[in-house]
Amino acid sequence: MRRGFIFDAALCVSCKACSAACILENGLQPGTRTLFAWNDHVLPLVSVINLSMACNHCADPACASGCPAVAYTINADGAVIHHPDRCMGCGYCTWRCPYDAPKINPVPGYIEKCHLCVDRTAEGVEPACVTACPTGALKTTETDEFEGSFPAWFPDTGIKPSLILKNSVNLNKPVIIPPDNESVDHDGEVLSLLPDQADAAASLKKEWSLVAFSVLVIIASVITGLNALRSDVSGGIVPFLLMAAAMIVSVLHLGRPERTWRAVLNPVSSPLSREIAMVVLLTGVTLLNWLVPGFIPPLISAMVALLALISIDLVYFAADRSINLRLHSGQAFFTAIYAVSWFVEPRLIFVVFSMVAAVSVVIRYGSSDSGGVKMVLYYFRAMALPLVFMLMYPGNPVTDILAMVFFIAGLVADRLLFYLDFKPPNIRNMIREHLEKEYVSRGKESPDPGDGVSDLEN
Repeated sequence: MRRGFIFDAALCVSCKACSAACILENGLQPGTRTLFAWNDHVLPLVSVINLSMACNHCADPACASGCPAVAYTINADGAVIHHPDRCMGCGYCTWRCPYDAPKINPVPGYIEKCHLCVDRTAEGVEPACVTACPTGALKTTETDEFEGSFPAWFPDTGIKPSLILKNSVNLNKPVIIPPDNESVDHDGEVLSLLPDQADAAASLKKEWSLVAFSVLVIIASVITGLNALRSDVSGGIVPFLLMAAAMIVSVLHLGRPERTWRAVLNPVSSPLSREIAMVVLLTGVTLLNWLVPGFIPPLISAMVALLALISIDLVYFAADRSINLRLHSGQAFFTAIYAVSWFVEPRLIFVVFSMVAAVSVVIRYGSSDSGGVKMVLYYFRAMALPLVFMLMYPGNPVTDILAMVFFIAGLVADRLLFYLDFKPPNIRNMIREHLEKEYVSRGKESPDPGDGVSDLEN
């Protein structure tokens, strides 16, 4: 039997007592329990249908399976418990959870989430959010029959939440209204469906350490691969220095870097644990290649480098992306192999990789809501591809150097785009996208007074 929540939208009055009780009872940051509210009448900011949601304590929680530090446990009643004393603050669980349940608290540097008030339930007392609800809209239950109780607008994530929704019927004609209601004129015409996307520059600023980490590993892997092709047993100090720098940079985004050692505790189910393990192994290989040349065969070194690159890609492809391509020119694996092809014969190999990269860039750009920094990177990447060929074939030292500069810059730009295409799943965005699609499918008609107008608010 699993314990989970029952939410009755017909009884909810949007008072947010459940959210306040969660904060006050457990000392958690705001947003641990979120109230989504929208309406089905042209009554701006008057919510008619609501959804109160915290952690859904899923049957197979993605947060727990993906956690490299083994900071999650599952109780006998199905409650998914996060242990702050084990958490290193990597935030990987926030990437994997589609319900936006785990949230990083920047002050202590670790994850916080609903734990179903297990200290209260152990004594036979309902969770704080349930007891605080004045209308009885929020309750708990113990059952294994949670499936089949979701309306059409509730996203199918492939993960089974311990949640039952009542009286949350699908809206007939949803039209999203922002909280300030500035996008709706007096006739109710919708001028903007969704808020602006997060600024790409801000995203890169936040994740710069991860970008730098992957670039350093890619460069070290390229050098290791070239040494293998040349049967060079003396790896040199450069690959090791690059890997050492990558290891240092990799901990800079952690909330609790002193717990970095926990990153390798879950190699069976966590792609992040496997990535860290392979990067540590590659660092050791480059160290031995420098100190004891020939101890490790060049081919073995190249295979370790290749596996490290694949492990980096698997970390990001474990979550959703804005554009899901099996072969992405910004992948660490592709980037490294493409770079190696520059130095090998026949030249046709390099030409083929260049064509694949060009197709990937075109597909991603055509399917992207690019703007700002992202658009600049796309255009630069697109221009770098033909520029490389134009500079290569005169065959003089100056143009060769320029070609190499543009080639490397293009690869870095593609890697940056890879990060910008990354889109962790989020229930708020999923619901908004569903409503937008349903609205667009109706031809963007202006709603009549009796039509459905939807609003989502945190």
